[in-house]
Amino acid sequence: MSDRTTIPIADMIDATISTETSDTETFNCTWSGEICTIEGVMYLECLDNTRFRVAQKVPEWMEGKRSWQIIPSTDSTGEVSQVTLVSSENLASEAEAADICQLVGRVVQIGKRNSLVQFKIKRSEQKTLKLTLLNSHNLNLKLSQLLKVQAQRVGKTLQILSAVSVDEIPGNSAENQITTVSIFPTVETTKKLPSTETLPPNDAALTALFAETQESGWQLAPAIKRRDGWEWEAVLPTTGKRARVLIKGDKIKVYEYAPEVKEVVNLEVEQETKIDGQDNLNSRLIVRPLGAAKGIGASCFQVFIGPYEIVMDCGTRPKGYDPLPALDYLENPNLLLITHAHQDHLGAVPVFHARFPGVRMICTPGTREIAHVMLQDCLKVQQMNEDSPELFDETDLERTLFRLETQAIGVDFEPLPGLKVRFINAGHIVGAACIYMQYGDRSLVYTGDYNTTSSRTTEGLKLADLPKADMLITESTYGADNHPNRKAQESALLEAIAEVVTKGGNVLVPAFALGRAQEIILAIRTSAVFHKLKIPIFVDGLVRAITDVFRDNLTLLPQSVKNFAQQKQEPFFDPNSPSPVVPITSPKQRPLAMAKPSVIIASSGMLTGGPSIYYATTLLERENAAIFISGYTDEESPGRLLQNLNTGDTVTLEGKELNVRAQVRKFNLSAHADKVGLTQVIHRVNPQHLILIHGSHEALHELSRAGDLKEKYYVHIPSVGDEIVYGQAPGHLSARKLVQFDLPTEFEVNVEAEVEGAWIRIPEEIVETDPRWQLLAESGILKAKWEGFHLKLSPLTQRDIVVEEAIASGEDCCAVCNFFRAGKCQSEESPLFSFSVDPSSKCLEFVRRGVILEPKVESENEEEIFAEEDEEMDDFYLLPEDEK
Repeated sequence: MSDRTTIPIADMIDATISTETSDTETFNCTWSGEICTIEGVMYLECLDNTRFRVAQKVPEWMEGKRSWQIIPSTDSTGEVSQVTLVSSENLASEAEAADICQLVGRVVQIGKRNSLVQFKIKRSEQKTLKLTLLNSHNLNLKLSQLLKVQAQRVGKTLQILSAVSVDEIPGNSAENQITTVSIFPTVETTKKLPSTETLPPNDAALTALFAETQESGWQLAPAIKRRDGWEWEAVLPTTGKRARVLIKGDKIKVYEYAPEVKEVVNLEVEQETKIDGQDNLNSRLIVRPLGAAKGIGASCFQVFIGPYEIVMDCGTRPKGYDPLPALDYLENPNLLLITHAHQDHLGAVPVFHARFPGVRMICTPGTREIAHVMLQDCLKVQQMNEDSPELFDETDLERTLFRLETQAIGVDFEPLPGLKVRFINAGHIVGAACIYMQYGDRSLVYTGDYNTTSSRTTEGLKLADLPKADMLITESTYGADNHPNRKAQESALLEAIAEVVTKGGNVLVPAFALGRAQEIILAIRTSAVFHKLKIPIFVDGLVRAITDVFRDNLTLLPQSVKNFAQQKQEPFFDPNSPSPVVPITSPKQRPLAMAKPSVIIASSGMLTGGPSIYYATTLLERENAAIFISGYTDEESPGRLLQNLNTGDTVTLEGKELNVRAQVRKFNLSAHADKVGLTQVIHRVNPQHLILIHGSHEALHELSRAGDLKEKYYVHIPSVGDEIVYGQAPGHLSARKLVQFDLPTEFEVNVEAEVEGAWIRIPEEIVETDPRWQLLAESGILKAKWEGFHLKLSPLTQRDIVVEEAIASGEDCCAVCNFFRAGKCQSEESPLFSFSVDPSSKCLEFVRRGVILEPKVESENEEEIFAEEDEEMDDFYLLPEDEK
């Protein structure tokens, strides 16, 4: 048998490709694998071990791995049910072994959700083929379009990688005059479409992978169009290795992910880390904030866990001065993990990479996609603003993005030997994740920013997804607040907008470009009210670029958005909808956006910059206009300033003094958890150490006092550079308070019945060693109280006895005074104010509490004493640094 073999085709096959024709121009499907038989049934087994039943009987074939020309048959779900073998040839290299299908066909059917597309492929002197392919990229395909399509086999399906339109020439049955206009997932005409690119150069990518790794069999994920080229994620099925390829013009770059190593290797650890042997290695856990401590901005945390130094997040501060976290504390980091793509968590990653170029950086796929836009905008701001230091340049940015690895949410991975890491959906913005780390006996959860409530663009954090951990580092943005109902706030915002535009006015909604803006666009697009109003919605600033990322990555969004996209084709920008959503592409267009009744969604959300400032300076002086703030505003931001103004007030924005005539309101569509959500997460993780960060002074300390947090956990509110060491209590806790953490909370007792009653026998070790017992037994008298079926015992101290005797005397004394609480005088008019007093004494400010039906003793049990001591300590501990 020759090197190239034509397979005999049985008469039952409806369609074939003759090797003597040129029909490969309209249909060509090449898969790599080998023929095998199982119980007499013939299969084509591909390189990833996926098997397909062979439709016809083949009397003989070449053994071993070969490149096969095949014709797939697909069912209504797009799954390949069987294949027909046409020919085969030697497989020169597994580096060229991607299973690709190229065809020129007409769209004859589109699934209701746009996820499936059926093509009819006409071939000269051959029967017509019908194939159903998966539209995994949500390409904007329409019925009757004639397209040249490239698809790749993924598992048992064929997924469309790219599609380009075909010029039809009358009388030309081949239908193969190809244009160069690509079909993308949008119809927005202002987006720059590639003018010269046709199909992604997959072959070049595979060749580059083989040249770099000397390994064949790489499989490419669908190509991603970057600004100046193409990018692929690749996997080697036989080993699980992953890599990335970037082709820009003549330049080709390959980055191979570091392999996962399951064995813990010996690492050199410096003396100062105080690690002596594997036992101590397994129990080491130290956290040091390098930013976002006692404030918001420059989130960055240094974690020593086991033998490793891990960095979590590396963001910038929004203001021009001192924008970076305290990176000088870093010693020899082994890994950088990133929670999400907001600049206060991501903005300094290029700086980190420039300082530590060999350190792996890992985030979720959604975060990396958005990072391309956010970091490019960060660079642009640096270059345009004279007051902003240039932290990195274009080269730093390109290198960072190329080497930024991704890991899926909800999957455990091992980036370093023995270190288990998991990204957990955070519900904050697209791609946002909490981080779980575990090494040896120690574990940690870092929340990043999170929300337990779902929004239109994200599903909320599920408490069940969170594991228990020794340490919890949690944001506290709304630690002092409870959010109103989100749906009610959204409805109120839409009603307020409709009221203004119905009367002929304009509404500006300053919105965070990432997440909030897209949420408001979707709310308007799905609103029956706006469907009737037919009012244009203009989108300006960074919002445009972020929205492009959202609609190019619909798989990252909730199912409701996917369903909407599959029904309506375009979930965000749609100039043809009743209320058209139109992007502003030039500053010259901005006056037109305010010429007639309209809604304008523009960055930034706090009016600290971006086009929202331009619109605000005009609309603030219009009586029929409104500015609706949609979420968090910093205390020093213009957005917060506007919220406190009334009609007729004056305000200065961008150097212009304005007389406020417009309506200004705030609506709460926060992407952060409130006090209730924060405490739910804390109790779910149940850490020994609770580290509160990313919040104002009020929010941090209000959260620290919430419920029983201080009774259950070591609560830390650190400054930048402070070390929190596992097992070491915060320095502000009193000795008595520490007892609650170090000693057991439960023990067993024996009840021994006697003729005249019963004895409760306390274990000897409690009586001898537990200092709490000394307090309980000080007077030898206990008070007992039934709480349901539980019997509660509390001490009756000598002071309690004195108070009871004073009350029983019936005399006017401090014990029955309205100002006597916890053994102290609380009357500011009394000379005894704030002092401990004799319950039987009396002063001129005495005010009797009223008729005493039953003697009521002001309990001074252990809990109240501890609470009183802690309150005094808190008064000191909670002061700002400059007031201590």
